[in-house]
Amino acid sequence: MHSTRPPSTRPPSPQAEDPWQLPLRPGPALLFRFSALTANAHRIHYDAPYCRDEEGYPGLVVHGLLLALLMLELTRRQAPDRQVRELSYRLRRPVFAGEGIVACGTPSGDRADLRVASHREQRHATAEVTFA
Repeated sequence: MHSTRPPSTRPPSPQAEDPWQLPLRPGPALLFRFSALTANAHRIHYDAPYCRDEEGYPGLVVHGLLLALLMLELTRRQAPDRQVRELSYRLRRPVFAGEGIVACGTPSGDRADLRVASHREQRHATAEVTFA
């Protein structure tokens, strides 16, 4: 069983050392649309009563792929002249609808280290991109 505490709407607290940052507060409508776009029928992304009562989550769960795309969007915005050759990512802790998150990144030569953070977790997802 998962925590039944409702997700916090407090803003995330990224680390000051992250030069790249992109905030997002994914809501139920975004999760529903993303489920439709990706043909993802898992109810934890769009059916709040099922999510809470059957799966034990405190709220709708943000898609892992959406977190990966947020980190890629951060890279696209911060390094628009660089082509991504490879992305490697890992999902670590769930993010819930309504929770303030921020994609953070630090470039280093031909790569960048990325993560998704919130006020309660500094690494919901982590990634590394390699530039061409």
